[in-house]
Amino acid sequence: MAKRVRLCPEITDPELRGFLDMVPSVRKYMRGIIDDSLLKGEKTSITLKERELTVYIHRAEGKNRPVVFEMHGGGFILGDAEKDDSICESIKENADVNVVGINYRLSPEFPYPAPLDDVYDTILFFKKHAAEYGFDMEKIGLIGFSAGATLAAAISLRSKKSGDFNVTAQALHYPYLDSTRMPSEKKHYDVDMDAAVMKSFTELYSKKEERALSYVSPIMAKREELEGTAATLILTADRDALKDEGLEYGEHLRAAGVDTYAAAIPGTHHGYIEDAAHEPSYEVSDMNKRKLHDPYFRVWAKTALEISADFFTRRFEKE
Repeated sequence: MAKRVRLCPEITDPELRGFLDMVPSVRKYMRGIIDDSLLKGEKTSITLKERELTVYIHRAEGKNRPVVFEMHGGGFILGDAEKDDSICESIKENADVNVVGINYRLSPEFPYPAPLDDVYDTILFFKKHAAEYGFDMEKIGLIGFSAGATLAAAISLRSKKSGDFNVTAQALHYPYLDSTRMPSEKKHYDVDMDAAVMKSFTELYSKKEERALSYVSPIMAKREELEGTAATLILTADRDALKDEGLEYGEHLRAAGVDTYAAAIPGTHHGYIEDAAHEPSYEVSDMNKRKLHDPYFRVWAKTALEISADFFTRRFEKE
């Protein structure tokens, strides 16, 4: 019998320990229902500062087209680029842009800032090799879902500060932007965001003293940090515990003079786009939760991705 993997044995908190002990099995099971033969992205290994990272490239039809970097959700602990393959393909087809799905390292083995560094260094890699891949790295887009939207927002802030590259536009879907407030302090619109799970995601990704940093909680960014950042589309889910912070972040961006559109998609739950994109994963999810979902969420998911593609198209054309 194979020995059971026990992540981070140094973590002894009883609540976190129970959650952690389930993570390897959940990761293995979710990976097992992905059919690699159906993936349309080009699996590529890139070298980033003495580490290898896997990305999936969806190539635009046109030459020297813009590139959108995609960050999957999963609370920084679960998920992968493979599961979001059809999402990336949709953006590519609707906007005729290159899309790169990033398999960033996961917590708790690699907590903050490792996932953020992976995304940032991936963009730097493609900037250096732009001619080789045929990417127009003067027109960069970011799209993220839940925890991936946290990374997208943080990349926009970090790149503006560093000047290493310029992000033209970012699309944040049901973003997790405020880890300074525990789940019990947030209004819940649906049971999808279990308070105990949210707490575990937060505590395993960042230390308590890191949670007010703008790269961990973008909603904490000061006005001067937000000024001059990428044009932003924020689409929250109406029945989601993260709805309010997404809309609030939109207000902060607008107050800082950033071209921003923020709205809550009616009748949708947290993760609805990813649920629609990967039906096998959704079908094995909690039946009690699925009963609460609006049956039309798949239509809204398609619409949300079309809105995102149109947003990128319009912003890239303005550059």
